[in-house]
Amino acid sequence: MNDVFRLHGKPLTILRIRNGLKVTDVAKVLGVSISFVTACEKNRRKLSEEHTNKFLELIGISEEQAKAFVQIIEN
Repeated sequence: MNDVFRLHGKPLTILRIRNGLKVTDVAKVLGVSISFVTACEKNRRKLSEEHTNKFLELIGISEEQAKAFVQIIEN
């Protein structure tokens, strides 16, 4: 089964902060509201596959690197 990778929760927050980005920066690049990004960081929503890909491009990491990071954080 090929699950779609969608960032949310603590990994999203950590990646954003480690890359010196504010919630407003991410919201602007993704074309979403600040409250949407905040909801994603608080695990109430998930970034779409498209938004996840845009975010990963913004911070300069691959999906594979992001998946590995999520595994580390969640375990």
